[in-house]
Amino acid sequence: MSGGFIGSYIAVVRIAAVLILFFTTACSPHEDRRYTRIVTDMAGRTMGVPDTIKRVYVNRPGALMLYALAPELLVNRSFRMTDSGRRFMKESWLTLPYVDGSAEEIIRLKPDVIISCFTIDAKSMADARRLEEKTGIPVFQVPLDMSRYEKTFMVLGTLLDRKEQAERMTGFLHAYLDELLSKAREIPPSRKVRVYYAEGDRGLQTDPSGSFHSEILERVGARNVAEVPITGGKGMSSVSMEQILFWDPDVILVWTGMGPSLTTLLEIESDSLWAKARAVRQKRLFQIPLQPFGWFDRPPGTNRILGAIWTAQLLYPDLYRFDITRITREYFRIFYHHELTESELREVLDPHAEPLPEKGARTNKSKGL
Repeated sequence: MSGGFIGSYIAVVRIAAVLILFFTTACSPHEDRRYTRIVTDMAGRTMGVPDTIKRVYVNRPGALMLYALAPELLVNRSFRMTDSGRRFMKESWLTLPYVDGSAEEIIRLKPDVIISCFTIDAKSMADARRLEEKTGIPVFQVPLDMSRYEKTFMVLGTLLDRKEQAERMTGFLHAYLDELLSKAREIPPSRKVRVYYAEGDRGLQTDPSGSFHSEILERVGARNVAEVPITGGKGMSSVSMEQILFWDPDVILVWTGMGPSLTTLLEIESDSLWAKARAVRQKRLFQIPLQPFGWFDRPPGTNRILGAIWTAQLLYPDLYRFDITRITREYFRIFYHHELTESELREVLDPHAEPLPEKGARTNKSKGL
């Protein structure tokens, strides 16, 4: 065998090796033969996934939905819990690594599929494709908006073989949200309660109508008074006290972003400028429940289901007659896999409530809402 022939042979072998490496590491999930089941996500994107999915990575907006549906499949968590919120969550979830978005970290977790929950548009679809290319792992997109929850639950239930739990989740929607949404559509514009959603440490940030951060207000038939541009991503458009006084809301709902200390509510209650607002003077200032996650927003996840019921009952007590105590217990059982004690129930419904005493202890009655 001549030297020239040997050199050519070695060159061919090297090229073949490079091509093999390229096609085994850079092929898409659809082309990878490990993924034998072909599925279509809710963005209309087709991909291959394993026949049985055992490990799931989920982004922050979809975290609570996947926790409700299949907590045992999750390989990550996207939230750092407060001490007061940890007791409502499974210990197996609390010990998962905190990973939120890094392709390198996602690869190390070795998920079978990545669930991406965002507003489905050209940008989120492009982001999903890029993440697939970086990780070699299929990215299954589902929408963020509440109006598509029923279909989203069932699609994910089929994908992850959790149809029974998906049916329990959709059953909760039918039991309560169907009635809520039907009645909300019948509220005439003249009767809509005008609401300001106070965010930020001083309450001078908000999210206007059209933002998914304030979606609940539209769902329950209220009017969001904020007339400011929508801020993308995490939202929170800045406003002035003068604007709030001009908008003159009937009700002010206070966010939960500052955690159990409720500093925003305390700031509003003690500020002389806020005291000029009619809603504050008339004691129509309400703290949104915050355990184990804010019920209204932050995150804009399935926590908003219970938040919509609470908000509707608060704003329209003559229209909506929900048994909020029973519904809260049911929601925690289905979506958080947690049975609330009497003390926990009282605390989650009233963020100001003091813990109930142990049986046999003597104490003065504390004041509720």
